[in-house]
Amino acid sequence: MAELMYIKLFDRLSRQRILLHILFWIAVIIFHYFVFHFGTPLRILTTTLGFLPGHILFAYSLNYFLFPKFVLKGKLVPTIIGFAGILTCCLFYARFADVYLVHYSGERQMWRRNETPLSIYTPRTIYALFSTGWMAVTIKLVKSWYLEKQRQQQLEKEKLIVELQLLRSQLHPHFLFNTLNSLYSFCLEKSDQAPQLVLKLSALLRYILYECNPPLIPLTTEIDIIKNYLALESMRFGDRLDCSLQFTGDIAGKTIAPLLMLPFVENSIKHGISKQLDKSWISLHLHVEANTLTFQLINSRDEAGQRPADRHPGGLGLHNVQKRLELLYPGTHTLKCLADEDTWQVTLVIRLASSKEMNHHAMEMSHR
Repeated sequence: MAELMYIKLFDRLSRQRILLHILFWIAVIIFHYFVFHFGTPLRILTTTLGFLPGHILFAYSLNYFLFPKFVLKGKLVPTIIGFAGILTCCLFYARFADVYLVHYSGERQMWRRNETPLSIYTPRTIYALFSTGWMAVTIKLVKSWYLEKQRQQQLEKEKLIVELQLLRSQLHPHFLFNTLNSLYSFCLEKSDQAPQLVLKLSALLRYILYECNPPLIPLTTEIDIIKNYLALESMRFGDRLDCSLQFTGDIAGKTIAPLLMLPFVENSIKHGISKQLDKSWISLHLHVEANTLTFQLINSRDEAGQRPADRHPGGLGLHNVQKRLELLYPGTHTLKCLADEDTWQVTLVIRLASSKEMNHHAMEMSHR
């Protein structure tokens, strides 16, 4: 079935290509008919059609031999020799056509005996050949440039998809291991909250492994996961952690790339809250106005009590999400991370995709 579809597509493209070539030569005939107008209409038409094979030879020799073999490879001497040979052959054909085709049209007098073959090598003939060759080569070069540009864009898209998949695959185990550590600590303490923790963890795993695979997800889903994760961490830290969450604005119906905000929350817990012995806090405010999302996260931290390696919040998860933001929202996001002795703050502003952009992006990604 696939081979049959390929054959049909190939046949259709071949027919289209042949049709375009025919249309090009019809345009050339019309161009020469009106530009090189001399004599009666029959004489003009006969001359144009008689010289046409020479123009075809000249144009196709340039496009499919001289340019790909020598010109584009920078071979100057073979280019000059090849061009001279092609031009000579075409001019000799022009002589043949003028004597044996145009002559027998009844519209031209016999050649005088003192004329030589070189008499046909006039600027008019060379100009006619060059005009046809220039048009053919220009169309070929523009087409090649356009196809190369499309190929580069396709490669960029494929590279983007592969890189996003790689980044997401790195993030999954990173987040999973940190969450499993929370479960492990509960099991060691034989806490009664362990079963509830397992349920919340299963919801997180379901989201990470299955539900976050689409390129865009509802913003409400990402918010629910953030709430779920912070509820899980609140169970882990108990009274040591004070969480303040605010979600305001026009949130319904908005979409976002998955796992963009959750790593910041996880990072604040790992590098801030978990390093503090005293009571800690985390404040999260997400606001959507029109198509602009503002995500602000502030958490307490104790730089004096941390190891040197932990004094600069970050890690694989944070680096990962920064790269994903650059790939998914180029030029449409700003990210600021500020750290001092007492707090760590993240401010992320994203221009969310509209419904039309979302559907186009989703279809494009699903076809890869």
